[in-house]
Amino acid sequence: MIAAALVPSSSLAVEGGIEAYLLGSRDSMAGILPPAGTYLNNDFVFFSGSAPSISAGGAAIVDPNVDVFTYKFNLTHVFDTQIGGARVGLNINIPYVAADMTYSGELGSGLTGNLEDTERALGDITLTPIFNWTRGKLHTNLALQFFLPTGRYEAAVVNVPGKSVNALNAGKNRFAFDPTVAMTWFDPASGWEVSGALGITVSARNTATDYQTAPEAHFEATVMRQFPSQVALGLTGYHYQQVSDDSGSGADAFKALVGANSLQARVSGIGPILTWSTKIGNAPVTLKAKYITEFGAKRRFESDKFWVTVGLVF
Repeated sequence: MIAAALVPSSSLAVEGGIEAYLLGSRDSMAGILPPAGTYLNNDFVFFSGSAPSISAGGAAIVDPNVDVFTYKFNLTHVFDTQIGGARVGLNINIPYVAADMTYSGELGSGLTGNLEDTERALGDITLTPIFNWTRGKLHTNLALQFFLPTGRYEAAVVNVPGKSVNALNAGKNRFAFDPTVAMTWFDPASGWEVSGALGITVSARNTATDYQTAPEAHFEATVMRQFPSQVALGLTGYHYQQVSDDSGSGADAFKALVGANSLQARVSGIGPILTWSTKIGNAPVTLKAKYITEFGAKRRFESDKFWVTVGLVF
């Protein structure tokens, strides 16, 4: 049997260990909406992290280490119209998730050993209306993100005789809404840019596990220098903080298993970012790469994240 004493009091919250909003999504030019047209971003995100424990699909997983590859099909259409003085765009984000996890046990069943789990499936689709205002060098976006529970999700299955736990999921099994304000100050003459974004994710209850994830605030910031060669270099980072405690019988049961008084989560991350703009034929193409290392994690995964984006204009 696994003893609760083996699990640190800084056990993981945020059901599944990863928030619905992918931290680091907003960086350079976060407050700018491009001219009317259709834009495709192909995001390739590699994530490797660990935590003392997580609540996944209703199972209490101990010492998880996870490697995740996510491809995001990210399509934005900017309309040639205005609403109340604001330019308008619409984004659809469709992720595919490939995840592998190893861990040492499951608290509720007492199952121990070298355990593994995998997941290959579509994640939750996001629809986002975007409203933009520009005044001089200052650009502001208001994004209203709707996370739809379209990704594959199953409550955890613990097979003690077979020594297996199936707990990884590509989806969250809950609706979520995330209003985010992003601002960019950009001076074309000097090439300097400062961008920031502040949002909060409000989630519905996961009815399969009766787990209510508390509201999650996220702040992202980037400082970049654009060069005449169409290359830009800078620093990007974020801070994430739950503003209250998770609730519901699923959260209460997890707290009891790990001996935690609270499941409020937080983490920070920082790293370099590089962009390069060019053309293939007459089509503009943007390449972006960034590496973010997380620190100060509490009750969620602490990870290293490598992110590559290929942007195309139609």
